[in-house]
Amino acid sequence: MAKLSIISHYYNHPQMVLDQIKYWESLPDSFLSQVEFVLVDDCSQQIPEIKPTKLNLKLFKVITDLPWNQAGARNLGAFNASGEWALFFDIDQKFYFEAMEKVLHSLNTLDSMTMYYMRIKELIDITVNQSLLNHPNTFLVNLAQFKIHGMYDEDFVGFYGYEDLYMPQVWEKNGGKRVVFTETDFFEDMGFGTTNLNRDLSRNLALAQQKLAAGCKNSPGILRFEWKPIIHPLSYNASVN
Repeated sequence: MAKLSIISHYYNHPQMVLDQIKYWESLPDSFLSQVEFVLVDDCSQQIPEIKPTKLNLKLFKVITDLPWNQAGARNLGAFNASGEWALFFDIDQKFYFEAMEKVLHSLNTLDSMTMYYMRIKELIDITVNQSLLNHPNTFLVNLAQFKIHGMYDEDFVGFYGYEDLYMPQVWEKNGGKRVVFTETDFFEDMGFGTTNLNRDLSRNLALAQQKLAAGCKNSPGILRFEWKPIIHPLSYNASVN
């Protein structure tokens, strides 16, 4: 079992995916031998041509075309990950190896019921054009505890926002804590955001308020869509056509 599952998802923008994989492949074998990478394609139309790699890489494809399915894609990644700990982040964020290596070496000292957020360099909230210290989608968590007490509520799928803010409320309701690592930058934001998408928050804001008032109950069910594993990078394009 890997010590750390590194989990991300994407929708289109294949070059960004390939750039991440190229960067991961450049990391020392001493690091790569202790981690697995889990990538979820959230029903993309533009598919990266992923070649054979030395990485311990798991690939999954969402078949059902759902708008704003970050909650489902992240649940799919967590469901199929096997590491003791999981690192979640968006595909347009790049982790710094030196900082992440220190995290990897300190995992056995961390509290399994604490969700650890990480400082990100030059992060701008595009909805309000303000600088942020950390991103709600970027965190480290004990995978076994996350599968029991966390996961994303897929009632938010189909509309924009708040699945990433509601999930930690459920985590804390189940006895979890949250901490931000601030001693250094762990990630660099690549300054990318998909345009021409409906980012109306009103529906999911009302849903989050309703769920908070009801007591932050755990997710009522995950993976409410069709998906499949991509068995080998060489068969990736053929498998999804």
